[in-house]
Amino acid sequence: MIVDDERLARRGVLLRLRKFKDIEIVGECADGLSAVEKILELSPDVVFLDIQMPGMDGFEVLRALPKENLPGVIFLTAYEQHALRAFEVHALDYLLKPVDDERFAAAVDRARKLGDSASKLRMTERILQMLGRDSEKYASRFVVRTGSRIQIVLVEDIDWIAAAGDYTELHVRGRSHLLRETMNSLVQKLDPTEFLRIHRSRIVRTRCIVELHAIDNREYLVKLSDGSQQRSSRTYAQNLDRWLTQGKAQ
Repeated sequence: MIVDDERLARRGVLLRLRKFKDIEIVGECADGLSAVEKILELSPDVVFLDIQMPGMDGFEVLRALPKENLPGVIFLTAYEQHALRAFEVHALDYLLKPVDDERFAAAVDRARKLGDSASKLRMTERILQMLGRDSEKYASRFVVRTGSRIQIVLVEDIDWIAAAGDYTELHVRGRSHLLRETMNSLVQKLDPTEFLRIHRSRIVRTRCIVELHAIDNREYLVKLSDGSQQRSSRTYAQNLDRWLTQGKAQ
């Protein structure tokens, strides 16, 4: 797949890729949001991904994808300063615009070596680890897909989150949105000073907590500003204890 907001840049990559008979081009995207949608839909092995795009840049595209949908990445950039960051997230390669034919062929060769699943898994883990260390390490929005519709849910609008099997429900101002993320994956993307896990199946925004009703054994009914009540568990009792005494979750 090719993702770049510049039509001529996409065409340049497309023409070069057509020279390689063992490569199938499954799609093109002109922005980050449609890239997330198409990657989820088509599961490409490799994405040629522009870094600097309006709205959602290349790194935000990767951050918005579930772990199991992360493809191999070859970054496209017109700016040399992005090269180090591209390698820090363990991309297969980066190509500096205007793209050189020899460098392009070398990048394609690297992509071919991603064939075995073990190599792809190692690369995925390294990408996730490095994105987690990024200065913008916490998500600011989530991409929610409903049928053919794509919706952006801002993290700042989320009141609480519930587990739903391999999915999660984002509760926002009385409405819920189903997100293809597990609770364990999601909790890594949320700022712990803003969100508190109180149960294996519940995460709440701390500023939405208005009242706690003690049950027993360090369990509570946590009343939120939207009127809902979420039950905490003993397993996560220390999170509530710390928040009550220190004003933040750990």
